[in-house]
Amino acid sequence: MVNDMRLVFASILFLMFFSLEGQSYRVYEGDTINVTDARKLKQGLWISFDNVGERITEKGTYLNNRKHGVWEAFYPSGAKKHEISYKKGAAIGPSRFFQENGKVSEEGYWNVDHWEGPYKFYHKSGKLAYDWNYNEKGTRSGEQKYYHENGALKYKGEWDSGKTVGSLKIFNQEGQLITERIYDDGKFADNVVHEPVKEEAPAKEISSFNGTGMSIVYNLQGKPERKGFFVRGKLFNGQYYQYDEKGELVSTQHYENGELKRTETAKKSQ
Repeated sequence: MVNDMRLVFASILFLMFFSLEGQSYRVYEGDTINVTDARKLKQGLWISFDNVGERITEKGTYLNNRKHGVWEAFYPSGAKKHEISYKKGAAIGPSRFFQENGKVSEEGYWNVDHWEGPYKFYHKSGKLAYDWNYNEKGTRSGEQKYYHENGALKYKGEWDSGKTVGSLKIFNQEGQLITERIYDDGKFADNVVHEPVKEEAPAKEISSFNGTGMSIVYNLQGKPERKGFFVRGKLFNGQYYQYDEKGELVSTQHYENGELKRTETAKKSQ
């Protein structure tokens, strides 16, 4: 019995020695890192260095030779470059990318090869640029928003499986609605121009529609202000409507070839 126990104990010691002999590791700032077990599998905290061996380029943890948990990468300056979540070797989970100045450049939930759910992208200033949503297949779905660099809303609309549907609203840097683009099954169908009221100049001189073609410009009360054919944002052939403070039509000016030809005074209701 004693001899049997000695044999078992000796076998355990042999296995322990064999396992220790098969391991490799490194000590960095008092911590054991970069451990490879007896099976040659990476385990625990792992830190990668540059060619000189002084600057950290990446760090995170391994579980049986697979990245697991949050992994960080760094710029040559030492600033953090990104944080990516892993599950058993696959990039799955919350992830963030950074500018070298430390400000977040984009963030969301990464699922193997695509974004899923809420996603945000930022201007270089650090202010929000895109506020999007992705479905489980990685295509944009639901409400999508774009922002000007000053933080004001720029675009807002609905997407379905990567296609714009319904109305896409466009705002200027003051937050005023200027245009609505109507889409049908992801294809552009119509364009409605909204014209914010500016008292310092005649409405016919103000235009957020800078293109050439047929269009309608509305005032803040939703009434048509200019209607017809525009050339580089200027009414060329069509009508310019003027209203009083109560919103009642006062007169209609008729333009031909970019010139005012006649003015009609609206008949007042009795």
